[in-house]
Amino acid sequence: MFRLFSQVPELLQPGHFVKFESDREMFCGSHIPANSFWKVTITQQVTFTRSFIIPPGERKTIPWDNNADYTNYMNLYPESLNTLYEILVGLKGGENILIYPIIPSDHYINKLESPYLEIRVEDEIKRQVSPLRVYDSPVKEPKLLVWTVKDMETFYTRFYNEGSDFEKLIMHFIVNRCKIEQITFEPERYKIIQDYTLFMKGR
Repeated sequence: MFRLFSQVPELLQPGHFVKFESDREMFCGSHIPANSFWKVTITQQVTFTRSFIIPPGERKTIPWDNNADYTNYMNLYPESLNTLYEILVGLKGGENILIYPIIPSDHYINKLESPYLEIRVEDEIKRQVSPLRVYDSPVKEPKLLVWTVKDMETFYTRFYNEGSDFEKLIMHFIVNRCKIEQITFEPERYKIIQDYTLFMKGR
């Protein structure tokens, strides 16, 4: 449900297939059965831009699910059971802002295996483990993909400004809104969307 690519990835198109890979009964705690296959039937691309100003030495955590408090929530979860959001994220702004994907609350997805390098943004060394910066997925060449489905566990991004002045971060989203339908066969080619728990094995 989260992946940083080495080059700009292709988005899903009608006729493509996906597999929701998970070691649990349901993918990311949602209504999607683990390891089920789905066909993309319709796609629509919607752009959306958010900006944040982060004071020096401070952090801000934004959930991606839907809430009437849209200034403090991304509202980037589908409302339909048969919709998949494939979200391409481009970044622009302060290079001193560190960005961490988190799911569920306070659970950092990207980690090293050393118990001595658990991510802590207040620690000068430990906050350098796995943060994204604007140059990792720039607006003109976005490489970060996030997938969301209805009622999945809450995905967050945490921002930390390690600079000495206020920094502005701009996040430009290309939301590939995909209508999907479950199929009963394994297609020859498909895109794998992984449950975050698969990254946690052995930790």
